[in-house]
Amino acid sequence: MPGYLTLRKGIAVLLTVVLPLVFLSSCKRKLVWHDDYDSALKAAQAQNKAIFALFSGADWDGKTEAFRAGVLDTAEFREFAWNSYVLLNLDLSEAERALIGEGTEPQAEDAKAGLMRHYGVSSYPCIYILSKEGYVLSIVQYDEGIFSASVLKEILAEQEESIDGISSAIAQVQSSSGVQKARAIDSLYGATPEAGRKPLAGLIREIPSLDPSDASGLVGKYEFIAVYEDAFESISEGRRDGVVESFIQIAETGHLGPAQKLEAYYNAAYLMALFGDNDYDTMYGLLQKAQAADPESVRLEDIENLMAMVSKFRDIMRQDEGPFSVTGTNGD
Repeated sequence: MPGYLTLRKGIAVLLTVVLPLVFLSSCKRKLVWHDDYDSALKAAQAQNKAIFALFSGADWDGKTEAFRAGVLDTAEFREFAWNSYVLLNLDLSEAERALIGEGTEPQAEDAKAGLMRHYGVSSYPCIYILSKEGYVLSIVQYDEGIFSASVLKEILAEQEESIDGISSAIAQVQSSSGVQKARAIDSLYGATPEAGRKPLAGLIREIPSLDPSDASGLVGKYEFIAVYEDAFESISEGRRDGVVESFIQIAETGHLGPAQKLEAYYNAAYLMALFGDNDYDTMYGLLQKAQAADPESVRLEDIENLMAMVSKFRDIMRQDEGPFSVTGTNGD
């Protein structure tokens, strides 16, 4: 039995040395927070994990500091985040926030500001759960009710079914081609939270080439969405050239259904009015085309209201140009 006793003593000594080291190692291990989007994506793909992305303004939003201290820097958060997520914190300093507010050109803005626009971030702090490809799986807007890691964990658990559905849709997109891929992209677009759809822009622009004969019936839908997103981006950056024309072109040459065609003509007329264009005849004609495109639409009242306004301004302009207008006289 001496050998057995010696072995037991050896194991006991080993456990007294190794177990504390393992315990200390697990207690001291720190979560790595990436501050670079590309490095976080690479890590997520290498580890086959989702990305827990915190968008914050720690030196001005008045919430992030307490949120990190009370939730994200706790052992409880570390316990459930360790095996599930690659962590990313994109924090905009006050200086960067001021730069965005000045309306600078996109190429002059910080890369983080571009990512905020890319993901449509509108409040700080907020959490986006991203797939390893960078698509949005879930959005959690911060409020004071998220006061612990367990509360945050419960919120994410409640969204698990939705997250799984989006993840499955992403896998379907990646494994399909042609018309099947077009339909898979449509499923992914529908499953994704509306506020998180901007990162799908590249995918939806593939649909016309994936389905050139429009067998899916989806081409017009995404032609319109692409034009609308482009117009929104251009206007937000102070660019107007070609915006009205893009809606007219898609209405007349695209694969739009009646409702989409109505919206295209209506948007063209509305933007002309918004931009201060005084070509009221063209505006009125576009609104007539909108009416004709979908005569049963619930949007007809909006169209009629805009037509009445355009007609009023057109009449005023014609009166100003009439026989009683004074131009080129000695009094000028």
